[in-house]
Amino acid sequence: MPSDTTPLLPPSSREQAPQGDSHSITLRACHSPWRIINQKLLFSIRTLLTSYLTSVAGVALKYKLESQDDHTSWRVPFQFSTVAFVLQWVYHILTLTWTGMHTFEPNIPDPDEDPEGSSARAHVARFFSPAHRVSSAERLSFSMFYTVSHVFTLLNALMYWTVLVPAGHGGFQTPKFPHHHHNAGNTTGIFYDPSKGLFEEDDIKSFSILNIWSITAVIAFIEMGFLNSIRRQSPVVGHVAGTLVASGLYLAWAGVGKLATDHWGLFFLDPKLMGNSTGAAVAAGAGFVAVSPVGKSS
Repeated sequence: MPSDTTPLLPPSSREQAPQGDSHSITLRACHSPWRIINQKLLFSIRTLLTSYLTSVAGVALKYKLESQDDHTSWRVPFQFSTVAFVLQWVYHILTLTWTGMHTFEPNIPDPDEDPEGSSARAHVARFFSPAHRVSSAERLSFSMFYTVSHVFTLLNALMYWTVLVPAGHGGFQTPKFPHHHHNAGNTTGIFYDPSKGLFEEDDIKSFSILNIWSITAVIAFIEMGFLNSIRRQSPVVGHVAGTLVASGLYLAWAGVGKLATDHWGLFFLDPKLMGNSTGAAVAAGAGFVAVSPVGKSS
């Protein structure tokens, strides 16, 4: 039985997860490892984070759609930053729902325990609640989703500040000395020169850049360190291989985007931007796949 003071359910002989874990991974996603973060506080934190990510989604979409580009707006779904953000956003929506149901409706029986509980409310409650018992396939599927959503988020931030910005594809110039321009006709506003640093850019642009490529990584660290009790993923080799496969699938998705919009989701996949060298673009893509497990080890 959950409580507001225990970080995780006490072990139960009836609820044995695969590989000897006394709790399923779905339940572990709903409990903080820190005793100070009780269930109601955890639900409140998840509500704030999910609401924040939702607001970022709206502002960032506006920024991406309004960014000057020679390609169609349909390029946005194929960008790696979009894919990484959506995965993280969906993860937080899912865990918020599970945590809320687990906190405020903890006594919903499993279908095997209550085969006659066929009311619509019971079916809806079960659908939105974390499973107390999961199969090996279900455990592995959610574990991979948890891993990939956080690896992509961290990889997105890492690539942005170490690859895109130094290469001039970060959306703003390297910050220099503060240089604000005031419009004499409007004394209440500060107008920014787009050739200046990040904090001299338009507010929406600065907000979007900081959130999509930085704050999301901070949220990922908070999630991994404070908001769930998920154990280190196992088998490790299988998760590393799964991360490599997920990165390869993104390259395939980016290839679909190239065919549909004539735009690569990452600049280094475009031979034209790599010195008209297909080999350099292929090598960069291989490097992207190879470095993806780094996010898992962080």
